[in-house]
Amino acid sequence: MNEALFNFDEKRLDYYQILGVEKDAGDEEIKRAYFTQVRKFQPGSAPEKFKEIRTAYETLKDKQKRNEYDAIGDIPPSMTPLFNEARWFDHLGRHSRAGEFYRTILKAHPELDNVREQYAASLGMDQKPGKAAEVWEELCKRNPSNAIYSKELAHSYLDRGWHKKAETELRRAIGLDPSSVDAWSLIVSCVVERIHSAPDRDTVIDELGAIVDKAIAAIAGVKGNEVGKIHLYSYAIISSSDKDKSVVAGYFEEITRLVRDGGEGVQQNALNALEMIFRSIPNSRLVFFYNEIKKIAALLPELSAAHLHYSSRMVHHPLLAQFESIQTYSEIENLPKKGFSEILCDLFKLLNGDIELDDGEDEIEIAAMEFEILDKKGIYDPQIRRLKTEFPELYALHSSFFNEALRTKDPEKMIYQRSKKIRKYQRESGSFDDNPESAPELPVRRTAPKVGRNDPCPCGSGKKYKKCCGA
Repeated sequence: MNEALFNFDEKRLDYYQILGVEKDAGDEEIKRAYFTQVRKFQPGSAPEKFKEIRTAYETLKDKQKRNEYDAIGDIPPSMTPLFNEARWFDHLGRHSRAGEFYRTILKAHPELDNVREQYAASLGMDQKPGKAAEVWEELCKRNPSNAIYSKELAHSYLDRGWHKKAETELRRAIGLDPSSVDAWSLIVSCVVERIHSAPDRDTVIDELGAIVDKAIAAIAGVKGNEVGKIHLYSYAIISSSDKDKSVVAGYFEEITRLVRDGGEGVQQNALNALEMIFRSIPNSRLVFFYNEIKKIAALLPELSAAHLHYSSRMVHHPLLAQFESIQTYSEIENLPKKGFSEILCDLFKLLNGDIELDDGEDEIEIAAMEFEILDKKGIYDPQIRRLKTEFPELYALHSSFFNEALRTKDPEKMIYQRSKKIRKYQRESGSFDDNPESAPELPVRRTAPKVGRNDPCPCGSGKKYKKCCGA
């Protein structure tokens, strides 16, 4: 066993008592208490006391050291070797073996909740959420005002698939500690999960928006847990369809600040958040926040600002296509102001994925729009040529059709192909029988060779066609 990792003194000082703070004191409170104590006990006049104060502060200000210190708690010296062994086996990933030591300690000292807490965490890591939940339930009964225990119990319920029980326990945890970012983040996840199976989705979506609003208000000013905050701000953006654009822009700015101040884990979480936002919000709304999104992307190595335009293919992260789609939508929206027709705008929105249709319908809609453009070729050819010059990226979205439309002198064949495709779809879908006028009229095609007026009449009379049947 690595004794250096788990080296606990026989005689353990109470660092919280030395600094004069409670065990749930925050970082700022610990810092203030430290400076208060060192003003009273100077290193020259009270060197030993100063050393104790300094050691206490160095331990409690560091999150990892504080967690290790809290884990030891009031374990009797006789149980320290067993606790060392349990923690070491947890460190090795041998959680079942660690559980044997935890149970031995708890059998001799059932009052040691800190050991019970470590045992519950070990069961969770051992993929035994049901047994972990039983231990957390016992801890919650013994400590009914401990919000952390309630949150961890809810986490075990979620791992077990008991979303309803988890949501109830999370509401209790939030009641005990309204500033718990983790608890708010988890309850949002529970409600999102409920949306998928709810008979009345709109009601649950409204509930999600209300919970997110409460969460954002409750965590204002809370420091740390950047990952949980990004999760909450992401859902605040997703559920913000009825909010002012300046409010939503503020949420994006908060994510930017969290990414700027956070580390690599925060960056990956921000990537996941952007993917979720793009998947949930149409470009017609995202386009208003393109500049805010670019600020976030500029802080992410995978989405640096140099690669946000669609002429760049240096980095092939999937989210780049989403950025391109938003920028494309912005250009499409500007087309009518430049004198382009609405049908071209709708065509590009379909090609860009901004109009959602059932499977197969998008192809038919595109074919119908192409039919309209070809049928009025004299009107649309000048616009297509302008597109090629002024908006080459948009032109490239459908360049094969545009090139063919500009080259052809007789669009009848292209019109016939699209009419046939539309008729076939309408026959198969049943919509043709209900509304036969809805399809473009097919061009008339000759069933026999063309006969000139001076050619022999096909009836066999020997006369010219113009003097016989063609008279």
